[in-house]
Amino acid sequence: MPTYLWLIIVTVVFGVFEWLFTAKDNVSARGWAIAGLSFIIGLGILGLFLVQSRQSETSLRVVGYSSKLFDSDLVKWNLTVQRNSPPDALKEGYKRMSADISAFKLFLIEKGIPEKEINIQPITSFPQNDNYGNLTSYSLNQSVFILSPDIKKIEELALNPEFFADRGMIMQNSNLAYLYSKLPELKKQLLSEATKDAVARAGEISSSAGTKLGKMKEARAGVFQITEPYSTDVADYGYYNTSTRSKSISVTLTAVFKLK
Repeated sequence: MPTYLWLIIVTVVFGVFEWLFTAKDNVSARGWAIAGLSFIIGLGILGLFLVQSRQSETSLRVVGYSSKLFDSDLVKWNLTVQRNSPPDALKEGYKRMSADISAFKLFLIEKGIPEKEINIQPITSFPQNDNYGNLTSYSLNQSVFILSPDIKKIEELALNPEFFADRGMIMQNSNLAYLYSKLPELKKQLLSEATKDAVARAGEISSSAGTKLGKMKEARAGVFQITEPYSTDVADYGYYNTSTRSKSISVTLTAVFKLK
């Protein structure tokens, strides 16, 4: 509410209070004073409502949008190697598992995968029981993941289980996750483009309405949706699909502009 309006209301209220106390012996005067005070307060509330309504009408809210297709430049191959060991040969089972992983690591290096890209996790073991609760064996598992920019080579290795079949090894949970190393820079680019789109949309709307567009006074970016190309998948907290090499990224930006 404008300052001058507040000053008028305060002056009138003080005047009414002065009248109220000086006319305390006059019941009729006091009644009129209370009615007048209520009227002034009502006018103040109405004035505040009208001013706020006018302020909301002098702004324009638009949503800008930007999207882009891109290809991943990294792949992460996750897999778990498993072997079963009799309860009385657990130590030997650990040795065989270590030998399996060492052979697999050497195989990857021979195929041109740098050793620094190969990550091996500790062995875990799980007891296996029959229907009567008797221990029958141990399941030994060891996880490995390879993070590499050579997507084609990793795809060829991941899709060919011959190495494991020849050695009697069980490969579980093998999957490829496609990533992008320059994602932060790409997000900045999309936010810039979404902002420009919001400005363009606001300009078109204000021009069509015969008003002049002022400065942007508020902007709020939405979450990024990274999906397979032409997908309609979205999530409230963002979406990141790593199952495909080619991807689509999109973002919205809500902006509020002043209107002159």
